[in-house]
Amino acid sequence: MARRIIHATDFSTEAKAAEAEAVRLARALDAELILLHVASEAPLYREAPFGMGRVKNVYEAQARWAEETLAARARFLATQGVPTGWRRRVGHPHEEIVKAARKEGAAYIVMGTHGRGALGRFMLGSVADRVMRMAPCPVLTVRPPS
Repeated sequence: MARRIIHATDFSTEAKAAEAEAVRLARALDAELILLHVASEAPLYREAPFGMGRVKNVYEAQARWAEETLAARARFLATQGVPTGWRRRVGHPHEEIVKAARKEGAAYIVMGTHGRGALGRFMLGSVADRVMRMAPCPVLTVRPPS
């Protein structure tokens, strides 16, 4: 099994739709699926003089939840005949997704898109747009269900 597919997830509805496509693609290509979640570490965690302990606890709880959720989903998909692993990274999502694709030798990246229009992408940026420009492999974006 040489092929790997990265499914980048933020656990949103859009990511769930993309996961279904990633599973279909993994089955069709007899590929391993890698579930990837990238958490952003807010500056408050590093710089907040007051309440830093509470902020740290929130980030640690979020990290545990994400890892438990990824592990449970990977186990479930494996029981459905899709070899699945998971990774959790911290950093800028688009950069970490691209780094993971390179490191894993991914054949594809599959991710949801929030379906913002041109103005929304201009104002907020788009992780999917940035990944598509930087990725070392094809990127399949899945729009939200209508």
